[in-house]
Amino acid sequence: MTMVAASGVALSQGTTTTPAQQSEPKVIVEADPLPPFTYWAPENSTIRNHPRLPGVWITETADGPRIYYFGDRCRASEFQGFIGKQLDALPERPADATWRMTCSICAVTSNLGRERMNVFYDDDSREIISISCE
Repeated sequence: MTMVAASGVALSQGTTTTPAQQSEPKVIVEADPLPPFTYWAPENSTIRNHPRLPGVWITETADGPRIYYFGDRCRASEFQGFIGKQLDALPERPADATWRMTCSICAVTSNLGRERMNVFYDDDSREIISISCE
């Protein structure tokens, strides 16, 4: 069992806007191999490998739901620094990327698009709440 904190992530080539440093939650990692990032895990949660799907991780807390992490195919790790900022602070979407922008109270389909980056924002303030590949 290992306590870890996520490290900062460099932006990939072609990204011109530098976000603030991403959050570094304290988590317990009981996974092998380790997930590439831990920004998606709640504070004080435990990360384990999915029992049947390689490259998928599950995190749990004593009082919260399971959260599944499918890797970083959508490059969400590069945009974690935009959480808490206004929606218009995001750079222009790269031509090869698929993004879904939706407000926190808007209806969305529950299809899994591992290469699609989902940006959820507050409907009133337009502040970014979360960015993920789910």
